[in-house]
Formats: sequence, structure tokens, C-alpha cells
Amino acid sequence: MSSSSFINSNLFIIIAVLITICIGDELSEDDNNVLGNLFTALGSLFLTKASQIASKQNQDEIKRQIADLENQLQSLKSKLR
Repeated sequence: MSSSSFINSNLFIIIAVLITICIGDELSEDDNNVLGNLFTALGSLFLTKASQIASKQNQDEIKRQIADLENQLQSLKSKLR
């Protein structure tokens, strides 16, 4: 998936509210608790995955910067000879 959001954030909030109202009123307190905990767990997993992706991208960028610096250093060493 690209870096842009696949859905408008305001629309996403409206959809979430409508689903909660439609489904939540039909369920018992226990069922609402179970669904709430499920969605909380899913949210946590998505946040963890996003953090892992960001960390990997950061590591890749640092590796590219190190490679560039090593190339510059080699270039400077060759000019000294």
C-alpha cells in the first residue's frame, strides 16, 4: 500500500461511528465488551506493524547514508594518492 491513506480520515470516523451505533445497540453488554476488546487488539497490532515498517525504512535510510559516506571517503582517499 502507498503512503497515502486509503480512506479519508473524516469518512473513516463517520463509518466507525455508524457501525458502532448500528451493531452496538443490538448486542449485549458482554458482546459489546468482546467486540471492543477485539478492535482494541486489532488497533494495537496495526500500530505495531506500522512501527516495524517505519523502523525498517529508517534503518534502510541509515544504511544508504553510511554507504554514501563510505563512497565519499573512498573518493577522497583516492584523490590523496
